[in-house]
Amino acid sequence: MSDPQQYTVGWICAITTEYTAARQFLDEEHDRPDHASANDNNDYTLGKMAGHNVVIAVLPDGEYGLSSATAVAKDMLNSFPSVRVGLMVGIGGGVPTPKHDIRLGDVVVSSRQGETDVMRTAVSGLRSKYEDDGHQIEANIHGVIASANQLMKDAIIRDTIAKEKDVMCFEMEAAGLMNH
Repeated sequence: MSDPQQYTVGWICAITTEYTAARQFLDEEHDRPDHASANDNNDYTLGKMAGHNVVIAVLPDGEYGLSSATAVAKDMLNSFPSVRVGLMVGIGGGVPTPKHDIRLGDVVVSSRQGETDVMRTAVSGLRSKYEDDGHQIEANIHGVIASANQLMKDAIIRDTIAKEKDVMCFEMEAAGLMNH
C-alpha cells in the first residue's frame, strides 16, 4: 500500500465527472493507502503526475459548496500531511465579455500566488488529451475565478460582479479551500 507521507499534491474535485477526468491525468496509479485519519470518509485515488505524487478526492455525491469542499480538504490534509500544493480543478460558469471572449471549452486558470509547475503541467496534459480526442482548446484564460456557496444563476448580478472585479468565471467550492 502507498505511504500517505509521500504525497505532496492534493487535487479536489466537486463532482464525479471531474473526479473521473482527474484520474485520467495520472501517469501511473498507486494502491490505496493502508489507512486514513479517523473519521476521514473521502474516497481517494493516488498516483503520479509529472513526477509528483498526487492524491485526488471528490466531494460526497449530492454535496456542493464551500462547507463540503472544506471538509474534504481538512480530511485530506489530516490523512496526507505532506500535501503542499492544492488544486481545485473543475467546471465553472464562464463570463463572456468584450474584454474576454470566453467560450464553452476554454480553460480558465486562477492562482492566488501565481502558477506552479504542477498547474502548468496539468493544463498541458488537459490540452494534450483533449486534442488527442480531436477537440481543440481555443484559449487558456488567466484571471479571477469567483467562488460562492451557491450557483450563480442571475445574469445581471453575474455581469455586474464580473465587470467590477474582472471575473472570468464563477464556481462554488474553491473558496472553501483557501485556508487549507
